[in-house]
Amino acid sequence: MVQRLAGLFGALVLAVTLSACADDASVDVAAPVTQSAAPDPATAELTIEIVDKMNSTLQEMTGSALGQIEVSSISISTSGNMAVDALDPAKPTEFNQYVSYWDGRTDVRPYDYGGSEKLPALRETLFAANTVAPQTLVDAWTDSFERVEGERAELNASAGPTVTRADETGPVEIYVVNGTERDRQTVYYDATGNFLRVS
Repeated sequence: MVQRLAGLFGALVLAVTLSACADDASVDVAAPVTQSAAPDPATAELTIEIVDKMNSTLQEMTGSALGQIEVSSISISTSGNMAVDALDPAKPTEFNQYVSYWDGRTDVRPYDYGGSEKLPALRETLFAANTVAPQTLVDAWTDSFERVEGERAELNASAGPTVTRADETGPVEIYVVNGTERDRQTVYYDATGNFLRVS
């Protein structure tokens, strides 16, 4: 009896150990068959649905309409992950990074920008979250493949577009990092989607 209990205990410890050591890529045989898998960034494309979902999530996280959210940076990946640096509309002296993931998880990460005396300088870098239209983001991302060198199948822009000001206080621009693994380039557009330059 003691040997049998010891054997069962050993099996339990082994199962827990294997579960703890498994990485995210492993298959959990106990998981339900409806469990969703992470999108493949190598094949995913930026769509209007992804951008619209990002906007809805940001509004839910802040409790405000897009036009009332002051941001310094917006990034969205083709897999549906989002990171937005913005003032909290409910507490306009608090500056946060609002993060959401493709699987629905969200997080708010406070920034220490130096205190209230630095707030005026911070505000100079901000712009409304709806400054760039969703379709403009999609069009810029798509166009970036025509602006870099390399075969289409070898190009990768999975990080998606980022919206921010040029030189912190300059005009609002969109940029997309694209290219092959060995030759990454940054393609820039203005806030309405007009091509500017490649660097």
